[in-house]
Amino acid sequence: MPSIELENFVTLKSVEYAYGRAIREQQRNNMAFAEVGLNAAKRRDPQLLVVLDKAANIMVKEDDYQRGTTKMYSEIESERRYTTETQLWREAYRMVDEGKAAEVPHLMWIYAAGAFLCGYQI
Repeated sequence: MPSIELENFVTLKSVEYAYGRAIREQQRNNMAFAEVGLNAAKRRDPQLLVVLDKAANIMVKEDDYQRGTTKMYSEIESERRYTTETQLWREAYRMVDEGKAAEVPHLMWIYAAGAFLCGYQI
């Protein structure tokens, strides 16, 4: 199954690489790179959903690790504070999962990074 392969492939290192690549493509204004991710997001592509979910969870875990456990004691999820990147990956997953993917500039590049991790031709 593709999702099993993707689950083993999506690591902190691969997410950082894909996100870095997306940022470089954004700086080059390479909209073709962003379009691949946006199209997959609009289709609610199951592989993209797996990648975005896994990546967001990895980033939350790394955020917790780097910032310590003090904020983890809050019973209220909204009181937990995460880095901007972590929040964006979580939001990108939520938008795709709810079928609300749109041309939101910051999220387009996260969709693109996710599509890159899926191995889509970019």
